[in-house]
Amino acid sequence: MRVDGRVVNVLTDAGQERVPLSATVSGIPDDGTIATGDWLVIEDGIAVRVLPRRSQLMRRAAGVATSGQVVAANIDLVFVTVALGVPPRLRRIERALAMAWSSGAAPVVLLTKSDLSADIEADLRAARSVSGGTEVIAVNASGAGLARLREILLEGLVAVLIGPSGTGKSTLVNRLSGNEALATAEVRADGKGRHTTTHRELIELPGGGLIIDTPGTRELGLWDAGAGIDEVFGDLTEVAAQCRFRNCKHEREPGCAVRAAAADDPTVLARLESKRKLEREQERLDAAKDMRAQAERRRELRRRTRAMRQQSP
Repeated sequence: MRVDGRVVNVLTDAGQERVPLSATVSGIPDDGTIATGDWLVIEDGIAVRVLPRRSQLMRRAAGVATSGQVVAANIDLVFVTVALGVPPRLRRIERALAMAWSSGAAPVVLLTKSDLSADIEADLRAARSVSGGTEVIAVNASGAGLARLREILLEGLVAVLIGPSGTGKSTLVNRLSGNEALATAEVRADGKGRHTTTHRELIELPGGGLIIDTPGTRELGLWDAGAGIDEVFGDLTEVAAQCRFRNCKHEREPGCAVRAAAADDPTVLARLESKRKLEREQERLDAAKDMRAQAERRRELRRRTRAMRQQSP
């Protein structure tokens, strides 16, 4: 339910327990960490093994190093939160959906603070225009949209909330749980959110579902989102398949179906540029990961060579 260094909060048949990690935990995933949502084997009050994950939401870790960071494990749903009061940031929604689809879970877009919207129907249409068929729900602290969320988050399912600070993630968890399980704070005077959640925590809900609250992030760095990008922009891919030339760049080529579609819908070109931007970011990341893997292989080769020389008579 929560990781605090070498001690974890776990949910068992007997209820919640706080247990230490074994000095050597087996089954540690490739990212090298234990995450909120992981299933653990507990022996004599100590966590000794991590079971294989069936899904995981990954982001690029902050900093210069090319490394991935798991946000949540074994999730069924990813709730992408977008605060209203200002027009929805469509490019941010596309980015979050690409990451969500790549996790192995199903995304849902939540337009939070819907009572602050000047035109909720227009905001819903805008979000749906980039959602690729993903369900979009307007919610607020007064209870709007919560009934639909409870219908989705069935008993035994695990959801994770992602989005910037100030989108009302902790408030939403409190409303769903029926108590003030998590601390909340007012948005700052400049409209930016305050960081009230400093760790990832899984909360049990009355209906049997579970939800993971996460710290707000200004921008989610892609990690392995290639499949998710294809999913989010599937409509563009279908249109591009009708272009006269298979290698059409959708610029000035004759018979370009994408440009023809843009004549009727100007948002097509904005989505095309967004898709290209995400693809370029993923390509750069993949190249950096390849270079890192090569460097690690060279280090391992040097280590083995030194060990062999030391063993030689």
